[in-house]
Amino acid sequence: MARQRISLVPDEVKQELVLESKIRNGEINPENFHQLTPEEQQKVQEILFKIASDKVNPSIGASTLEFVVFAFMRIVYKQLKGLALTAEDQEIKESLERIMQMHQITNDNISKQDWYFDYMKYAEEKAQAILKNREEHVQRKRKIIGEV
Repeated sequence: MARQRISLVPDEVKQELVLESKIRNGEINPENFHQLTPEEQQKVQEILFKIASDKVNPSIGASTLEFVVFAFMRIVYKQLKGLALTAEDQEIKESLERIMQMHQITNDNISKQDWYFDYMKYAEEKAQAILKNREEHVQRKRKIIGEV
């Protein structure tokens, strides 16, 4: 009777682990990256994003965005109403300006061609995926419940 090898880990997971190990060990570089299959290249891109994302705590990112948005709303609201900014408001405005200079999108001294990557293309692609998911959710809900 022939022995059958049973694998509890799918080949796709094994491939991803091997690629991630190669990335972390510096075994993948621009020369051999282009020798990978298109699927492997895509997987490398995804792993690189995952590695970068792992260092960013989503709660901290959400809090930071909340603080920036509400500080911006405070300043803009007062300016729209024609109200004078207080000393505290001026401090908040200066802080917002420093934050804007940190990011490539809002820093006027950095040309779009010098951005790390095309932020807006990324945002458009993610927006399309979100809208597609929303459409699928509505269709699924209609199919199951009969209404939205």
